Amino acid sequence: MRRQGFAATAGVAVGTAVLLLAGCGQRSASGAGSGSSSAAGAKAPAVASTPPGVAELQAQQDALFPEVAARCAGAGTASAPSPSASAGVADGAPDDPSARKYAENHAYKQTVALTPQSRCRGDAHAARITAALKATGRPAALGEAELRAELERLGYPTRGGEVHSSGGTVGFSLWIPGSGPCLTGTLGATPRIQAHGAYLEGGCNEPQGGH
Repeated sequence: MRRQGFAATAGVAVGTAVLLLAGCGQRSASGAGSGSSSAAGAKAPAVASTPPGVAELQAQQDALFPEVAARCAGAGTASAPSPSASAGVADGAPDDPSARKYAENHAYKQTVALTPQSRCRGDAHAARITAALKATGRPAALGEAELRAELERLGYPTRGGEVHSSGGTVGFSLWIPGSGPCLTGTLGATPRIQAHGAYLEGGCNEPQGGH
């Protein structure tokens, strides 16, 4: 009887663990779209046993952009420091209370720091897109639809508000498929594209407003 009771208890524990893993996978699959873009045409599975790790995501990016992977194969892999919620109010900040208050109010603009590997990849993607846009012969004259089509052709999905215009200037902010980082750019005779980490409040678009 004790052996049967132990088996039943073990069965319940295993079943609970499976349900917890499945639930974790569901949250990972559904939450992926809120902070990043998937590879073009790819769909996240309805249920995943475990969320993908950094190495797996980076492998996905390597497969999508082999030339970038080759360029950054020797880049460092050190972990990036995690910025604090009080970014801008570090030691050495101005003693002026108004200056410190300004820094606190603009902490929402802080982004996650990039590792050397992510920096290399971001810069390589920025150079790749810049070259492609310049090859059109009229990068400054491209409209939103044309920019979106060019980014899609290069392998960068634009399903949401990644492409936009402000004050007559067309630009974009997107997450590089796979392991990121973010790219933010504006069009001009020479497009200006910058690689950066995601904003602390989430996403690649600079948050509007502060505290």
